[in-house]
Amino acid sequence: MNTLRTALFFAGWVPLTLALGIGALPALLRMEWTWRAADLWSEATLRWLRLACGIRSECRGGNDLPQHRVIYASKHQSAWDTLMLWRILHRPQFILKRELYLIPIFGWYLWRSGQIAINRAARKEAMHIIIARAQEAKRSARPLVIFPEGTRGKVGAVTTYRGGVAKLSHALGWPVIPVALNAGKFWPKRPIWKTPGTAVMEFLPPLPPCGEDKEAWLADLKQRIEEASARL
Repeated sequence: MNTLRTALFFAGWVPLTLALGIGALPALLRMEWTWRAADLWSEATLRWLRLACGIRSECRGGNDLPQHRVIYASKHQSAWDTLMLWRILHRPQFILKRELYLIPIFGWYLWRSGQIAINRAARKEAMHIIIARAQEAKRSARPLVIFPEGTRGKVGAVTTYRGGVAKLSHALGWPVIPVALNAGKFWPKRPIWKTPGTAVMEFLPPLPPCGEDKEAWLADLKQRIEEASARL
C-alpha cells in the first residue's frame, strides 16, 4: 500500500510542480510575486500529500512566533520540514547549499525568493556571506532558518550539529528557537515510500543568544531538539 500511495503522490505532484513552476514564471519578475507562488505550491503539496498518502500536518507552539531578528534551528528529516517552515513563518530566509540553485525552474524560485545559498566547502567564507545577508534580514523583518545537522537524517540516527548556528547567533546577538519534528517517520529521505500518519512540527522555547562558550550552547540546543523529536 505504501508503494501505491507513493506512486500516486508522485503521479500528481510532479505534473503539479511542473505546471505551477512554468505557469508562474512571470512571478519571478518581483520577489513578492515569487513568495505568493511559493505559498501556493507549498500549500498544494501538503494538501496532496494528505489526500494521496494520508500524511497529515500538525504544528505545535506556532502561535505568536517572532519573525524579526531571530534564528530558527530545525531538525531535518524530510522535504516536509521546509514546506511547513515556509507555511508557518513569514517569508523566512533558509540557509541552504548553493547547488540547489542549479535545479531547473525550482532553483530559479529559490534564488528569486531571497534565500541564502552558501558553499559548504568554504565555511569561513560562507559565514561572512550569511552574516552579511542577515543584516538585510534585519531591515526586511524576515526570520532566518538553519538546519544545524546540515542535511536530512534518519529517524533515531545519531547526528552531528555543526557550529555555524552558534557562530551566527553569537555574531548577530539573536536568540534561537529550536524546532523539533518527526516527519522522517512518514516522508523519509530514503527509502522514498511514504507512510500514513501525522507529521508534527513543534516550536520549543527560545534559547538566548550564544555567548562565548559556543560548545556548551550548541550541546544544549542539540539536547533540546533531539529529546523533543524523540518524544514526538
